[in-house]
Amino acid sequence: MFWKSSKCSLAFHDDIHKLPIRFILIDIYAMLLYGKPIAEKIEAELKAKVQSTFWNTKKFVAILFFWDNHSSAVYVRYKQNFGSRIGLSTFIFGQRQENESLDFPDLNPFLQQTKREKNQILSLIHHLNQDENCVGIIIQLPLPAELQEYKNELLAAISPYKDIDGLSGIMLGKSFFEMIDFTPATPKAVITLLDYYDLGDVRGKQVAVIGQSTIVGKPLALELLKRGAFVGIFDIRNTSEEIKTFCQNSDYIFSGTGQVHLVNTGFLSTKKQQILIDIGYGHKNGKPVGDIDFEAVKDYVFHITPVPWGIGPLTIASLFSNIFVLWEEK
Repeated sequence: MFWKSSKCSLAFHDDIHKLPIRFILIDIYAMLLYGKPIAEKIEAELKAKVQSTFWNTKKFVAILFFWDNHSSAVYVRYKQNFGSRIGLSTFIFGQRQENESLDFPDLNPFLQQTKREKNQILSLIHHLNQDENCVGIIIQLPLPAELQEYKNELLAAISPYKDIDGLSGIMLGKSFFEMIDFTPATPKAVITLLDYYDLGDVRGKQVAVIGQSTIVGKPLALELLKRGAFVGIFDIRNTSEEIKTFCQNSDYIFSGTGQVHLVNTGFLSTKKQQILIDIGYGHKNGKPVGDIDFEAVKDYVFHITPVPWGIGPLTIASLFSNIFVLWEEK
């Protein structure tokens, strides 16, 4: 089983020195699908693209972050670091900044604002939409309780050519009608990972997508349908038995609910030929874990993504790659 995919084995051996020993040992039983090595390759490509596309100009990405949430803060920091590595400035709005921007002084009044009022945020988004140096706008979700009712309005205010997350729905709608080759970051990461490991041919395959969010589940289901898969998409309106029965007969299981260890051996077939893609992220006993109970299922599947090192790093790389997809559409 370990040697069935040459690209899997090559990717594994190329990056073996970077990965925890527990992952190396597990690979003897189930082939792990690492996203980190792919993300590093995309990062190098994007760094070169920033230099060639934005030559002699300074561009930035804006992240609107209005909640003191640890998990979100960590994710925002990852985005900042990635942007810095490829040569793009990244500014955080909604959290008081100690330092002013010398390169973009017109941003400083907005950087000092910490009020979380709808009209103030809309004013900021309007300013960023008009700023030619801003190449991407991200509203970090989830929003705090006082802003939840305005979520759709705030997302819709983002210029579709700067909506690199794809959350406003405009570019996703164009993608549905094949008017643009655009995929939101997380589903794009999943498809990129499958293609890299020669697992992207899902034509005629039964696939289960657990979670119907507009960020992950729905756009991912759309991409899989485009490829000819037979897709079942589930959420809390479905019973556990309905989901398990469909999953047991599926070739692929994708889970992106954020519910820790939702998927266990009860979701699996007995053939040990299934491919499991974990898109969830949470913590248990102080350690990062996903939707899939990794330790419980690892000996009963063909391929599986780990948490961490799986979809997460690739999602951030996919997010920044969307900058150039939208830039070329202008």
